[in-house]
Amino acid sequence: MIKISAVITCFNNQETIEKCLQSLQFVDEIIALDSFSTDKTVEVLKHYNCVIHQQKFKGYSQQKQDAIDLANNDWVLLLDSDEFLSQASESVLSNWKKSTPKADAYDMPRREWVFWQWSHKWVRNNRFVRLFDKSKAHVSKDLIHESIKSNGPISQLNAVINHFGETSISKKIEKINAYSQKSAEQKYQKGVRVSPLKLIIYPPFYFIKQYLFRRQIFNGWAGLINASLNSRYAYLKYAKLYEIQRNNKG
Repeated sequence: MIKISAVITCFNNQETIEKCLQSLQFVDEIIALDSFSTDKTVEVLKHYNCVIHQQKFKGYSQQKQDAIDLANNDWVLLLDSDEFLSQASESVLSNWKKSTPKADAYDMPRREWVFWQWSHKWVRNNRFVRLFDKSKAHVSKDLIHESIKSNGPISQLNAVINHFGETSISKKIEKINAYSQKSAEQKYQKGVRVSPLKLIIYPPFYFIKQYLFRRQIFNGWAGLINASLNSRYAYLKYAKLYEIQRNNKG
């Protein structure tokens, strides 16, 4: 049977961390890397069979990589502290443990909480590599939207991750401002440049992509608001990139 280490990074997540831990009781080890939380996150962790480590936050990518490196098993299941597995997903992964891996990494669908409701089943879920052989994988160096990069084949596993990502409109707006800045800086560092024309064309295109092609329309008013805010994010990251270009003269 395959042994799995579940790995979590956390900081002030007392409201969601318990649900995350409860969904991981089938794994062989739980590693939590905490960035010195000031709420009751660590107290919650201590109530579970969890190995707790603490270190200063080094950035999303490095923090996750450090947490993964603490795992004692080759196979790692990576979750954020505001994510949890459904009972059906726990069953899928428990059965997977009894099989022979057909790939070195597996991507899994993620279902989003959108302000006041779970995303409709017809909305297209994003997929992320979350189960992988750590000896053949690493975390990308991106400032935001870091991801697992596998050196070997990647397959799909239909074990849904539930994500409390968009818990309110105000929190999403705060996140948009912070993430758009990091995204602009990252794009500039990678040599990406933007013309003013893209600031006009791209946001409405992105709204259509989100609302119709990603099927946010099935989320009702929450979907309309979310698609609108996502297009605002698309605008801000390129507007801020343009600002960086102007300030650095190219």
